[in-house]
Amino acid sequence: MDTIISGTISVKAVLEGQKRPASELLVNPKKRSKDIGYLIAIAKKSGVAVTMASKETMDELAPGNGGVILKTQSRILPPLTEDTDLSGLVVYVSGVEDPYNLGSIARTLYAAGASLMIIQERDWSSATAILLRSSAGAWERLPIVTISKDEQLIRAAELQNRPIYAAARDEQAQSLFDVDLPKDLLLAIGGAMRGLSSRILYASDHHVFIPYGREFRNALDSVSAAAVFGFAWTKVHGIDPLHPVSLDNEG
Repeated sequence: MDTIISGTISVKAVLEGQKRPASELLVNPKKRSKDIGYLIAIAKKSGVAVTMASKETMDELAPGNGGVILKTQSRILPPLTEDTDLSGLVVYVSGVEDPYNLGSIARTLYAAGASLMIIQERDWSSATAILLRSSAGAWERLPIVTISKDEQLIRAAELQNRPIYAAARDEQAQSLFDVDLPKDLLLAIGGAMRGLSSRILYASDHHVFIPYGREFRNALDSVSAAAVFGFAWTKVHGIDPLHPVSLDNEG
């Protein structure tokens, strides 16, 4: 069964990312633009059929499509293995089940320069459109692997001598402002409701909390936490300021 992707940024991310096979690009000839022309060119170069279709036909498939629809197959997220490269900024996101939040986290981590996101094994195919739009296409660009249990991550970290930094607010935790984040940072962030599992917390080498500017007893949501930790890492190990990243908005 085809997965329907619509919108110029989402379609561009899928075609450029080449992480899933695409079969057909539908284009509304009345919505032609430079961006759509680029999508047609890259589709043809990749061997994807390009079909001109009416607005009515396309709206039946995906309302608010922006003039382009891509028919693809589901993206298969590979599992974490003992040989998965854990260098750079690697973030394990645990307990986040809302696709809007997960897409926003992917967008944040991609912008921050993360090399890999690790999530729990689940079929996200029905939420593809939400994930792509909420991530501004970053879901398709960011390398993502899955685990079925925390022990897989712990084992891979041990074999690659990567200490785990857990986002946690407990008696063991140090302030983020006092911690030297390494270039090869393996960070674990839990959802605001349940946090990280006791297994991950026990296996973590460092517990780190985000200091607040006032008395506040509630945890930040996972999207905000990912942003704070991600860009704290970027501040130290980020990109050359002469080559800034351009962030797009879904159109």
